[in-house]
Amino acid sequence: MFALLLLLQAASPDIIVTGERLVEEQAKCARGECTPLRDAQATIALAEQRFRNGEYVHAKGLLAAAISRNKDRGAEAPRAVAAIYEAMATVSLHEGDQDDYRRAVAGQVKTLRDNLPANDVAVQASATALGDMWIKLGRYRQAESTFRGIEEQALAEGQAYPAMMAGMKRVWLAGALGKMREASAMLDALERRPIAQEPAFRTALRVVRLRLAVRAGDDAEITRLAGTIGTSQDGPPVLIWQPSYPGNAAAEANNNARAFGNADVMPVNSSDLASIQWVDVGFWVRPDGRTEEAEILRGSRSPAWAPAILKQVAGRRYAASAKVGEENPSGSYRIERITPKYQYVVPKGSMIRRRVPAQGFEVLDLTASEAAMPPPGG
Repeated sequence: MFALLLLLQAASPDIIVTGERLVEEQAKCARGECTPLRDAQATIALAEQRFRNGEYVHAKGLLAAAISRNKDRGAEAPRAVAAIYEAMATVSLHEGDQDDYRRAVAGQVKTLRDNLPANDVAVQASATALGDMWIKLGRYRQAESTFRGIEEQALAEGQAYPAMMAGMKRVWLAGALGKMREASAMLDALERRPIAQEPAFRTALRVVRLRLAVRAGDDAEITRLAGTIGTSQDGPPVLIWQPSYPGNAAAEANNNARAFGNADVMPVNSSDLASIQWVDVGFWVRPDGRTEEAEILRGSRSPAWAPAILKQVAGRRYAASAKVGEENPSGSYRIERITPKYQYVVPKGSMIRRRVPAQGFEVLDLTASEAAMPPPGG
C-alpha cells in the first residue's frame, strides 16, 4: 500500500512525515494549498499513521477527501494521484468496503493509463491490478478474463513485460483453482519467451513453478526448485508454503450457502455491526527458510484469533537463503498487519449498510517502511 509513499518522498525529500507538523502540513493540503504531489505525500503519510494505529475509517476519510481534491489533476501529476487511489484501495480492503476498494483500483489504473505512455513502468506495473482486484473479491472468472485480455493485447502490441506479468497471474490462478495440467502447460509456454531469460523473470517463473509443485505435492520438485530460488534471491524472502489461516465458521457457512443460491445460514441482523480488529505480527525468517520468534507487536484489544495467527506464521516455510552463515546470519525480520476480512451488507429489515465479518484475513507487509530491527539480543 504505502510503497509508493517512499517514491513520492524521494521526489521531494523535505516532506515532514511525523508528529504535529505532519498534521499541520496535511491541513494545508485539505484547504487546497498544496500541489498534487505535496498533497499525496502529506495525506498518504498521515493516513498511514492512522492506519497503523487501527483508525481505518479515519484513514479512509483522509484519502477520500484527497481523491476528491485531486481526481481532476491526473494530467498534472499522474503518479501522485494514482498513489492516493492505491492507498485508498488498501485501506478500503482492510476496512471491508469492497465498493470503495473497487472504485479506488479502477481510479488508480485509469489515472495512469490516461496520462502516461503505455510503455511507462508505472502503467505496466499496474496492468494486472484490475485482475488482482477481482481475485480479492472472489470473482475468479472475471479475473481470468481480465488477465487473458491484458496478455493478448500486450503480445499484439509487442509489450513483453505486461504480457509476462499477466501470463504468470493466469498460471497462478489456474493452479489455485486446481487446474494443474492447464497451469503447467501455460507455464511451459511462458518459459519459452525471450523475456523469461531475464534474471528477475527467471526467478519469478521458478517461484510460480514451485508453488504449482507445492499444490501437486511433488516433494522432489519442491526441494530442487527451492534450492534454485535461494541461490538467485536478492529481495524479500520467497514464501513457499503456509498453513491455512483460522476460519470463521459463521462466515464460511454463509459463503457456502450463497454459492448454492441459498439463504444465509446465520443471517445478519439489523443490529449487527463488526468492530475492526487487527494485529501487527513480527517474526524472523531464518536463512534456512523457517520462521522463529513470531510475536504480536501490537493490535486491537484482545482479539481471540491472534494466537492462531502466530501458529500460522510459525508454520510457514520460505526459500532458503544462499547466504547462510555469511552476510546475514540472523535472516530477515518481517512485520505484517493482519486484519480479519469484513464486508458491507444491508441486513434484512434495515436500509443501512453495515460492516460484518467475512471469511479470511487481509495481510499487508509493513516491513518496507519500518525502521531496521536489531538482531535477537541486540
